[in-house]
Amino acid sequence: MKNLLRSILAMLVVIICIKVVALFLFICYIGIFDPQEPNPLENIEQKLNEAETKSMVLTENEKELEKVATEKEWEEVDKDANK
Repeated sequence: MKNLLRSILAMLVVIICIKVVALFLFICYIGIFDPQEPNPLENIEQKLNEAETKSMVLTENEKELEKVATEKEWEEVDKDANK
């Protein structure tokens, strides 16, 4: 009877160990193949840096054209707001 109980206990221990290892592998799988989305603030900072780099590359003529276009857009907004 003692041997039967020991063998059953040994089987239970083996089964529990297999389940723990399987759970650990599953958690590792989720961590590797399902990465978390990057923080939205990091994306905004990256886009701001890209825009800043882009504005540094513009020539003087392009900067002037961009300034004029922005002023026209603000004038249109002001006209719409004054209605």
